[in-house]
Amino acid sequence: MPVPELPPPGRDQYRTLAGAGQHELKVKRSRFVGLAAPAADENAARAWVQAQERRFHDARHVCYGYRLGHHDHIREVRSDAGEPSGTAGEPILAALRKQGISDAVVVVVRYFGGIKLGTGGLSRAYGETAECALTTAGARTVLLGRRFTLEFPYPLRKTLDHLLRQCRGRIYAESYTETIRWGIWLPHSQCAGFSLRLTESTAGAVPLREEPDAGDVPPPGR
Repeated sequence: MPVPELPPPGRDQYRTLAGAGQHELKVKRSRFVGLAAPAADENAARAWVQAQERRFHDARHVCYGYRLGHHDHIREVRSDAGEPSGTAGEPILAALRKQGISDAVVVVVRYFGGIKLGTGGLSRAYGETAECALTTAGARTVLLGRRFTLEFPYPLRKTLDHLLRQCRGRIYAESYTETIRWGIWLPHSQCAGFSLRLTESTAGAVPLREEPDAGDVPPPGR
């Protein structure tokens, strides 16, 4: 029962935002408004940025940064929105990286107060505002893994339930007819080990069938 190539152990989760957050900072009469929100994909991130641009249409600068994906497949996008290159979008992204957050977008709006802050001052102001907005949003952990189907006779139920718990798996669907059929979810790092133990425990009699295109995030289940 072959198991597809999977990410190495330790890549069973990533961090994103728990909700929306906002923070304001005033520096030498300039007003910075930071707003953070989760973003499932690039369309969502762009739509949220555009919504803030409309909301703060009277601001001189509406700068942003977003990170999408996780581990080796992260896409980062930034915009200085008229500020000197590298003084706004990059500090915003740095705040996201520092907190280990992805699938999230941060906008920092600046109302110019008439006093120039210099490149260093701008970078610090944008970075601090972004970081505080992220903190107010809070973080949550998203679990990653794969979904499989198991079909087996009733006498194996206790053995497979114990094995599943050992591998931190979940049952999210089940039916009981002539045989038992479970839909299960396993963390990435446990898939190969579960497959091996399943073969040993059942003498290869119970196949482990992966559900195609089921996604990484576990469905509700026990």
